[in-house]
Amino acid sequence: MFRNEDGSIRKALVISLGLHLLIGVLFLVGVNFTTPKRPTQAASIIEATMIDDGMVAAQAERLAEMQAQRDAEQAAAQAKADAEQKAAEEAERKAAEKAAADEAARQAEQQKAVAEQKAKAEAERQQILEQQRKAEEARKAAEAKKQAEAEAARKAAEARKQAEAEAARKAAEAKKQAEAEAARKAAEAKKQAEAEAARKAAEAKKKAEAEQQRKAAEAKKKAEAEAARKAAEAKKKAEAEQALKDLEALMGGSAGGSSSAASAAEVDRYTGMIIAAIQRNWLVAPTMVGKQCRINVRVASDGLILTIGQGQGDAEVCRSATLAIRKTGTLPMPKDPAVNKQLQNLNLTLIPRL
Repeated sequence: MFRNEDGSIRKALVISLGLHLLIGVLFLVGVNFTTPKRPTQAASIIEATMIDDGMVAAQAERLAEMQAQRDAEQAAAQAKADAEQKAAEEAERKAAEKAAADEAARQAEQQKAVAEQKAKAEAERQQILEQQRKAEEARKAAEAKKQAEAEAARKAAEARKQAEAEAARKAAEAKKQAEAEAARKAAEAKKQAEAEAARKAAEAKKKAEAEQQRKAAEAKKKAEAEAARKAAEAKKKAEAEQALKDLEALMGGSAGGSSSAASAAEVDRYTGMIIAAIQRNWLVAPTMVGKQCRINVRVASDGLILTIGQGQGDAEVCRSATLAIRKTGTLPMPKDPAVNKQLQNLNLTLIPRL
């Protein structure tokens, strides 16, 4: 905008200067440049040539006046031109001053506009900075809030975890106490039950032992009676055999029968010794009293037990009797070959005794 006004002013000044120069030139050449008209007739020329010196002087004077007038006119024109040039220069100076003032005003306005723009830009920059500061403060506040919330959540989680752990600990402790109390009560109940069971078992055992003792006594009594009977029978048989032997001796009979009876008695005697040896190694329980087991035993000539057969009778008695036979190891055997041979294959009837 200011640049266009400056160009218009300069253009007006140039036009004005040109007009003033043209006017000055017109003033300078304002004299009558028209050549005098030549006489159309020769007579006139001839007459001019015939003019005397007075006329020439007059003409010269007139020409001098004309020259003076022309000079005065030229001087006036020059003065006017100078005045106009001075006026034009003054106008140009004023125009230049005005243009300078306008330029200064324009520059001032421009500087003002620039300053305003700068101030506006600065204000905008400050506003942006303020917005950035507020945004940063908001971001920091949000971050601080987030951190505070996270910290609060962490503390809450930690407190919840501690509370849960404490509750779990208390629950575990209560469970442990309850289990201990239940275990104590169960142990006490078990102890009472065991005591009651022991009491009942003791009573039952006492009754069973009494019953076993009764049965054992009865069995013993029966066995003793049976043994006494057998002893009596054996004694009676021996007495009979002795009587028979005596009779045969009196009658002069052979010694073969006496030898056979002696062998039978020896077999019975060693059989009793073998059973007694087994009885010494036999662990008898009260529940076995009144029962028996028949078992076959094969023995070497030196008394070493070779085989033990499958027992027949009470299973517990047969199992216990087999252990007793194995524990005995070597049985007592007679030196008489005939008796010894008879004892190498034994069928023993074993009756447990307390």
